[in-house]
Amino acid sequence: MGPTHHKNRIITLSVIGGVIVTLLGLFLSGSLAIEAGKTSAMSSKEYSEKEIQDNNRFWDDEGKQGSAKPVGPQITPGAEAPSGQNYRPPSTVQAALVDGPYSDPDKAIRGKIFFEVPGGVAECSGTVVHHPSGNMVWTAAHCLHGGKGADFYTRVTFIPGYNGAGATRAEREPYGRWPARQVEVSDQWVKDADPERDSIASPFDFGAFLVQPPAGKKSLEDTLGSSAEILFNAPRGLDVESYGYPGEPPFDGREMYSCSSPTTDFRNTGWPRPDMLWMGCTMTGGSSGGGWFAEVNGKRYLVSNVSLGITLTAAKTMTGPYLGNVAQQLYGRF
Repeated sequence: MGPTHHKNRIITLSVIGGVIVTLLGLFLSGSLAIEAGKTSAMSSKEYSEKEIQDNNRFWDDEGKQGSAKPVGPQITPGAEAPSGQNYRPPSTVQAALVDGPYSDPDKAIRGKIFFEVPGGVAECSGTVVHHPSGNMVWTAAHCLHGGKGADFYTRVTFIPGYNGAGATRAEREPYGRWPARQVEVSDQWVKDADPERDSIASPFDFGAFLVQPPAGKKSLEDTLGSSAEILFNAPRGLDVESYGYPGEPPFDGREMYSCSSPTTDFRNTGWPRPDMLWMGCTMTGGSSGGGWFAEVNGKRYLVSNVSLGITLTAAKTMTGPYLGNVAQQLYGRF
């Protein structure tokens, strides 16, 4: 069965001071609808050797990559911002094309994730992060699991330094394809993320997976010669650079883009702490899961990932989860 499409769910927020915004997932506009899979009470999954082999064969058909759509559970907020919130939205920042090719190690740690969902194939963005295994990719939870009442997605694969503008497969996939073998999302995501209605799981929209090195290759970090270090419980109010592969108009998902913006905090009524991070950016669906980077004490760290897009009357922005204790615990489960 082919992908099922449906109209976006957009909620208008009435904010203190009369600011009106609309919120939608970056993965929503023109995206695949999520159908509930079988219930999973687990927030982790290990793919068998048979599943990994099937993953590799499945994506040998490169036409499947071309048909992938940005996807994710439909998370929308409630009607009002929290009472007393100091609501300072960031300004619009136009996404800038990152010059290819992306085979340079500092660029190759960012890549594209392809996976299968009920009804079709989908795409997100991810980042290679440092881990003792040398094989970890960080992304958004909605790129790995369908949320409450659903299950983990299948045939998850990562292509570091992906460049869809390349003329050959070697140019498009300079380091090859790396199938997932172990995936983790937060317990809060599995319990509360709702594909069809408002969700309080957005602050936990992060996840990670370990990849299986292709035959003849070392670990992912050794192969690329680089990785990003995560800074958990980072200071707030940082200037960040976000990266991703936006795949909805005016973008086509083939190339990497970035935005540089100061951050502020975002929280919706009833959502748990910690508050999410908020930045200006015009990237669209497909950039979900892409890393946010900031310099702290002279060192560059990954501090968040793309989660939701927020369109205000005067600005286009997006949010990312704050990587606090829950994110650090998830990292430690591998």
